[in-house]
Amino acid sequence: MKYLAGIFFLCFAIKSNAQNQENAIIGKWESAERNLIVDVYRQNNAFRAKIVWFYDEDDTITPIEKRLDIKNPDKTLRKRPIVGTDILSDLVYNAKQDRWTGGRIYDATSGRTWDATVWLNSPSDLSVRGFYIVRWFGKTINFIKVK
Repeated sequence: MKYLAGIFFLCFAIKSNAQNQENAIIGKWESAERNLIVDVYRQNNAFRAKIVWFYDEDDTITPIEKRLDIKNPDKTLRKRPIVGTDILSDLVYNAKQDRWTGGRIYDATSGRTWDATVWLNSPSDLSVRGFYIVRWFGKTINFIKVK
């Protein structure tokens, strides 16, 4: 009986640790350039991120709450505010790679959507790679956890 209890406890501990790792990206993250803050959250079995703040050096007059998604290829979405827009979606944790993969990232400055992979360099340092078809053709953006 002690043996079965030990196995149960070990399985529970492993599952709990994997769950903690899987949720490690949840929270607010600021870009290393300090021009964007996103809020990463879980919806069902996938992770998403929405814009909560940004700085646009090309337009310092218009309040960010009034900025619209004017470059969106879907004309029906061009009147939605950028703040609150989901820019990252469909990320799923891959335990073997210790990364969140299969995602999509939306670039509101160009209106384009790219494939995305996310990984943690440390508990407070996150990297997001947006790419087209293969990971070599893309860009990586680094984020720091907001306290």
